[in-house]
Amino acid sequence: MTRSFLLLTLCIVVASSFGCSSAKPQPAKAPAPVPTQRTGTLEITAGIHVIASVPLPRGFAPLGGYPPQWLESGSEVGLIGAYNGRLVMLGYSGPGWRTGRVIAAETGEAAAEPGRIMDLATSPDGMTLAIAVAVAGKDRLDIVLRDLIAAGPGHPMATFDGLYDIASVSWLNNSSVAIALRPSAKQPEIVPAAPADSGATPPPAQPTTGLQILVVAGTGSVAPMKLPCSIGALSWSPLGVYAVSVGGPGLAPALIDRRHSTCAPLRANAPVRVLGWDPVNERSFLYVQPIPASKSVGVYEHNIGTGRDKIIAVSSAAAAYTGGGVVIALGNQNLTFKAIAATPFLPVTAQLALFDPNQPEISIKQLGFQTVPPMLAASSMTYAKATDRVAIETYQPSARVALRKIITYTMHADDAFQIAYGPARGVAEMSWSPKGQWLAIADGDASGAALTIIEPPE
Repeated sequence: MTRSFLLLTLCIVVASSFGCSSAKPQPAKAPAPVPTQRTGTLEITAGIHVIASVPLPRGFAPLGGYPPQWLESGSEVGLIGAYNGRLVMLGYSGPGWRTGRVIAAETGEAAAEPGRIMDLATSPDGMTLAIAVAVAGKDRLDIVLRDLIAAGPGHPMATFDGLYDIASVSWLNNSSVAIALRPSAKQPEIVPAAPADSGATPPPAQPTTGLQILVVAGTGSVAPMKLPCSIGALSWSPLGVYAVSVGGPGLAPALIDRRHSTCAPLRANAPVRVLGWDPVNERSFLYVQPIPASKSVGVYEHNIGTGRDKIIAVSSAAAAYTGGGVVIALGNQNLTFKAIAATPFLPVTAQLALFDPNQPEISIKQLGFQTVPPMLAASSMTYAKATDRVAIETYQPSARVALRKIITYTMHADDAFQIAYGPARGVAEMSWSPKGQWLAIADGDASGAALTIIEPPE
């Protein structure tokens, strides 16, 4: 029975009931609207506990790929975005998270030195920020450290001469930072060295390439780690044993083993994006790679021991390991890359799959709405280990603009709940608090954005 037939039947029933009444029908009193709360672009589902709702400065747009950072044991939330064309990191703390400050910037008082921020990362304890800065007017890159509970913008801890296409920073632990460097093809002109007593300016030094390990304890020190491969930006395992070089133009993805200083090529299309590492032993990881033949993407699991890859989800970028190593993935079990290539906008029902990659059994949960493969491919997922639940950002077609949906799923209750929805304008980045009870959402664009902290139902 179609929806239009049901609506027609309902109209006939209503008309008949009015016709049978001898009294003049009275209009029914409209029920009181259920109050909801808006973020930058979303409506929070009625009944959800909103811990904080903070409008962000006009002109500030959250940056995709950088979820809210929980700093200083969760007492401050850091947001990375663009403000009037410049990268900036804002911090919000205090009652209702309404006390704001600028933590890092490319210019102004919050900049340790003016320049272009190429990457930044927070230490595991949330107390220190590492920033890779291409210094303005200088042919060099500085690694700046900022103590997040101290005054001042921080200070350089390491300097690398030259110009760089890639400069990524990752914390291996609270006292060491991994720095991946890839020099630009165009470097300052190197002139022949002048005699020492000539008074001429010495020639510029050669740029540094590859992996550098910066120890931040004490006075600090930096040393190269020799690898038999070229590397790009790195995504590290939680214990800092393995890293994935994501690859890019002219650079193939690779797996790095820091204990043995080895590289192993990955049979994947660049660039890859790591979604998570097996929480039991870090011997496998989930990643997304583009699939050019179908103009789509897919989630795969790479087994480090065997070197083999296993497909997890077709036309999806949302998957995660749960506490016991069980994988949860958004998608549709009937999708294939061949079908997507033939019918890119084939309507499908959104599903959650839960399974042990080493076992044949798969549990499928219907999410109750239809979408299309490109919208599944644009989805994301974040996992809270402390409470064993995920938050999913996904999309649903609608008449004017795609609808963004934020859904949480709790493992122990086997329960999915839509907590927010709204037009897919700008970005929506999410992260769980350290104890997993709160979810921070930074959403919107330069015309209007907000930080919202909610307590989803368990």
